[in-house]
Amino acid sequence: MTLGRLLLLLLLCLPGLAQASLEASVDRTRLVEGDTLELTLESPASSRLNRPDLTPLEQDFEVQGTRQLSLVSRLEGRNQPVTRWIITLLPRHSGLLEIPALVAEDAASAPIAIEVLSSSQAAQDRSAVLAPVFIDSEVDERHPYVQAQVVLTLRIYHSVSLYDDNSLSGLEIDGARVQRLGEPQQYTRIINGIRHGVSEVRYAIWPQRSGLLDIPSQLFSANVLEDRDPDQRFSPRTGRLVQVRSPSLSIEVRPIPPSYPANAVWLPAREVQLRQNWQPDPGLDLLTGEPLTRSLLVQARGLSPAQLPELASRLDDLAGMRQYADQPLLEQQIDEYGIIGIRTDSAALVAQQAGQFQLPEIRLPWWNTLTDQLETATLEPLTLSIISEDGQVSEDPALAGIQPAHTSNVRLWPWQLATLLLGVALGASLLQLWRTRRQLQALELPEEEEHLELDTQNNPLTDLQAACRSNQPADARKALEAWARRQHSDGLIGLSQQHAELGEALDDLNACLFGQSDTAWRGKSLWRAVRMVIQAQKREEMARQQQSQVLDTLYPQE
Repeated sequence: MTLGRLLLLLLLCLPGLAQASLEASVDRTRLVEGDTLELTLESPASSRLNRPDLTPLEQDFEVQGTRQLSLVSRLEGRNQPVTRWIITLLPRHSGLLEIPALVAEDAASAPIAIEVLSSSQAAQDRSAVLAPVFIDSEVDERHPYVQAQVVLTLRIYHSVSLYDDNSLSGLEIDGARVQRLGEPQQYTRIINGIRHGVSEVRYAIWPQRSGLLDIPSQLFSANVLEDRDPDQRFSPRTGRLVQVRSPSLSIEVRPIPPSYPANAVWLPAREVQLRQNWQPDPGLDLLTGEPLTRSLLVQARGLSPAQLPELASRLDDLAGMRQYADQPLLEQQIDEYGIIGIRTDSAALVAQQAGQFQLPEIRLPWWNTLTDQLETATLEPLTLSIISEDGQVSEDPALAGIQPAHTSNVRLWPWQLATLLLGVALGASLLQLWRTRRQLQALELPEEEEHLELDTQNNPLTDLQAACRSNQPADARKALEAWARRQHSDGLIGLSQQHAELGEALDDLNACLFGQSDTAWRGKSLWRAVRMVIQAQKREEMARQQQSQVLDTLYPQE
């Protein structure tokens, strides 16, 4: 062993000297004599390191090229600079070789062993050429129960660059339900010193019958990025189609255990939780006829929402208590173990009689797939106390499901006072509404006394009235624009800005014409707004005439 290697081993053994890490990987660990390989050195050092010392490589390799890249990677939510060296090596001879540890300042890499085959060895060993793309598959349970979740994980490894147009065939299994668990996860992994990109895809599988279940292989297609022709410097980079299949798997599906209750819904899961929510608080005294909303929630790991049973049907109607069920709410979540199914059943409970109502216990049996045994999720029984509007509870113990309760005296004068104040406020509001209506009627001109001059020749009001009566929006808009140009210098825009009621009617008309309203247009509101504009103009004209008469009286002309 040379003095240089001894010094290198001392550097590796002293943790104080090798504070920064230098990660080494190669694109292959087995190659044929005469082929080159790429050695990648990467350091997440906070400062840019000097070029590593490549002298230890010269004994067994010829360094044909070196490239240095300065990158920025995001680690643990922080941006961190990364320095990467890509070194092209040509082995000097065949056999088992070792890429020695390399040092860059205070960072050192680990050695990597490779095998270089001679031409005769490569001719006899067909596995000498490593597959650049391959697939691995696994399931989390080899002997699941029927309708229990099985998570299938596919990992696509590639040590070469791939185009983005890769595809994976769909998974269909006869006798099983299949659901993909989210989007593929991308990460890297070093296998035998070779850096591989990994695309992980997961599926949830629910076998629908017991016995042997075959999971077919899936086809992965991708275009591998080919290197440029070394004889042509500016030659384009092309792609080569690669197709690989995942291994097919078989699992043995077990039937429902005999110890499971025969009249219960089969629920094989990793965990089942049963909860309930009330609105309002059931611990308070409630009045007869007042609705009480009860929400029952069941959550199961490993089951889809469609597999969860309905809980509202377990609440049989009690004597004097009615139940009004709502539509169930089905939800699902995805975690590292697969699907989490959630079902919420809500129902309104309305007591028709006063008394104490005993809601029965809810029991939900399920099979724990982790411990392989029967378990039961329960909700304790609950007592509701219902009082009548006069503050009394029922004393009839013969009511089924109702316990006799003690009479309680409730002071009802606050309710009577609130009702009186509400009646006084309502009366005052009606009086004010009547007065306002009288004032508006006093300001309006009687409809029968209006003279709109509809018989005048070329008067657009005639066309507008006809269009409004026949509910024709396009004709009404045309006639309205013609009339507005005679009334205001800015036409319809200026007139609608001056009169708010006309602006609102115009908005309804435009909504109908331009497809923003689903209801049929009625011209009555537009014609009423036009009449109100005409009335306002007449009042303004009468005011100007009165003012002119006053001025003539004060300043008579001689």
